[in-house]
Amino acid sequence: MAMKQVIEVPGIKTIGPYSQAVRTGGLLFVSGQPGVDPSTGKAAGPGFEVQARQAFRNLENVLTAGGSRLDLVVNTTVLVTDISNFPIVNGLFSEFFPEYPPARMTMQVPLPPGLLFSIGCVAAIDE
Repeated sequence: MAMKQVIEVPGIKTIGPYSQAVRTGGLLFVSGQPGVDPSTGKAAGPGFEVQARQAFRNLENVLTAGGSRLDLVVNTTVLVTDISNFPIVNGLFSEFFPEYPPARMTMQVPLPPGLLFSIGCVAAIDE
């Protein structure tokens, strides 16, 4: 029987009824991490890049709590409210995934008010 472990990072709150991450079968499934400052629970700033950077930091914190890390990410789903920010997304991927970047799907979608970026992923567990 497959076991599942829900991962919750203290200080990072979800904005809905879902888990931050679920660990099962050697994989960590991380829900979309928006660019929310954990200390305030609000958008990290009004700009796309500041929110996106915060989202990557939030992602990294959830990965660590779940026993993984950025270089073990195999797939990402990126949500942006404005696809014209795609070059910034590419730059951040080059920075946070400097070698062997994960597979990626990027979509332009509406996000909750004030949010401009979200990233979720699937990562291998560091064993």
